[in-house]
Amino acid sequence: MRRLWLIAIAMAVPISSAADWKGELAKRAVGQAVGRAVKEGLQDSMRDAVLDKTFDQIAQDASEQTSELRSAADSVAVAAEAADGIEVAMRVAKVADRLDNAADAVKTVKKISKLKR
Repeated sequence: MRRLWLIAIAMAVPISSAADWKGELAKRAVGQAVGRAVKEGLQDSMRDAVLDKTFDQIAQDASEQTSELRSAADSVAVAAEAADGIEVAMRVAKVADRLDNAADAVKTVKKISKLKR
């Protein structure tokens, strides 16, 4: 009788295990699918976060460089205007020097004209 119980128990365990393995297999498949989906979702989220941060940094750097370039362009414009001003001042100085030379020549001619009298 004891043997019969052991045989019955030995047969019952595989039968219950046979029915249970399908549930375990389904649980495992669902668990793996959920795990993959979560992993892919996390990877996508991290990728998006990294790209957003990168694009934000690129935009900030471009803005700073644009500001620097505008400042440099303003400096170039001021330098060009200053150069034009200096050139005008040099022309005025040359004209003044020529007028001074002409005035000296007039004085000299007057002196010569007085001496001839």
